[in-house]
Amino acid sequence: MMRRILALLGLLVGSVAAAIWFERQGGFVMVRVGEITVQSSLFVALAGVVLIVAAALLGTGLLRRIRGVPEGLRDRLGSRRRRRAANDLLEGVIELAEGRYALAEKRLESSVRAARLPIFNHLLAAVAAQRRGDWTRRDDLLAEADAAEPRARVAVGLVQAQLQLDAGQWEQAVATLGWLREKAPRNHRVLSLLVRAKRALNDQSGLETLLPDLRREGVLPDQEMAALEAQTLERRFEALPLDATAPTLASVWKTVPRGRQRDPALRVLYARALIRRGHHDAAERLLRGWLKDRWSPELVEVYGELAVDPPQRAAKPLSEWLRERPEDPTLLFAAARQAIRAELWGQARSYLEAAAARSDRADVHRCLAEVHERLEEPEQARRAYRAALGVDDSLVG
Repeated sequence: MMRRILALLGLLVGSVAAAIWFERQGGFVMVRVGEITVQSSLFVALAGVVLIVAAALLGTGLLRRIRGVPEGLRDRLGSRRRRRAANDLLEGVIELAEGRYALAEKRLESSVRAARLPIFNHLLAAVAAQRRGDWTRRDDLLAEADAAEPRARVAVGLVQAQLQLDAGQWEQAVATLGWLREKAPRNHRVLSLLVRAKRALNDQSGLETLLPDLRREGVLPDQEMAALEAQTLERRFEALPLDATAPTLASVWKTVPRGRQRDPALRVLYARALIRRGHHDAAERLLRGWLKDRWSPELVEVYGELAVDPPQRAAKPLSEWLRERPEDPTLLFAAARQAIRAELWGQARSYLEAAAARSDRADVHRCLAEVHERLEEPEQARRAYRAALGVDDSLVG
């Protein structure tokens, strides 16, 4: 306050001093416009100029304030619309979650222009449209979401593919995911959804083409990936004719990555493919080498299925393994089956009785019953059959 008073006093003193000075100078200013002539003292002329400049500055400031009123009003109105849009987004999400799909879609779309991120409104409205069963409207809303934020094109495409899968539109989903794969070939979500779609379509060849990318990117859990690889390999073997040669089967096996060739489940498929086509000797060599490298009950089971000639050739490795694993029920059962092929009934009975004592497998008891019958031991055969019935209800009746 004191500063203002001092400033006014200074301005007043300065004005008086300037007036006295100008009065002593005795100068004047003459302005002539056409036939009109205006003459005044130098002090009055300068004072007039100062007043004109001050008036101009005052007018300019006043105009700026007048023009700023609508801008402020627009800002306040815009802020209010944005708050309303945010509230509509929240309400739309709640209505969508509670199953009021038509109302949710309407609310989400009504405030999309004022929304800070309209892509969210469009995507949620698309979900609501699908829940109503309106797929055409869903696709229109997804197109609007894509236009609202081109940088999120892959994300919008993934939402579309997911909705198509949920609706059972398998072919459309494959088309969408194929486009996405071109845009983002290493995207895990794209690859996992492609697996789901191709499984639904039973497109085994399509799944086979995905295997390299699925392996490289580690998209699927280990167990699911192993099952898919086994399914693919089995399909390849089944596609071969029954007279396919062992080298032909080996060429299929070589398509399996070397690291995966140690998987017992895949080895079982290869060995059984050889056995099914009569290549027992080749299967025996493979199984013997694999079991020497890495023991596997699954491979022992397949070894028992061999029909080599003479049968004693398969029985010899089994005897050696039994010296190391005399309590292994799977190995005992495999040895019994080979003894049956060699018609060594007493030996087969001994192996089967030992296996039955260590296992509750119905096929072991059933095989033992058949051997008892062969040896004309009806009472023991009945007991073995009853034991088989006790662990395999499918035999009842």
